[in-house]
Amino acid sequence: MSSPEDRQEALEEHGLTETQDGFVLSLRGFRKAAQRARALRDQGDQEAARMLALDPDDPVRWEYARCVQIEAFHDEWYESEF
Repeated sequence: MSSPEDRQEALEEHGLTETQDGFVLSLRGFRKAAQRARALRDQGDQEAARMLALDPDDPVRWEYARCVQIEAFHDEWYESEF
């Protein structure tokens, strides 16, 4: 079983901070999400293409990026647990 420190390290790797209100995305996380979104767009994902077309300051793009990083963290964390 992984430790809380391992979990925190994984969160930081994805550019996320966990608060009482949920996950907050850092600039580093936003950049990583953009890389993931470009890969998804290249695979034909229309949602990723629409999000990448938005201005980087658009709150919708930031929310999309946050969701991408939460999903990546979740997949990595729970795959390592089982």
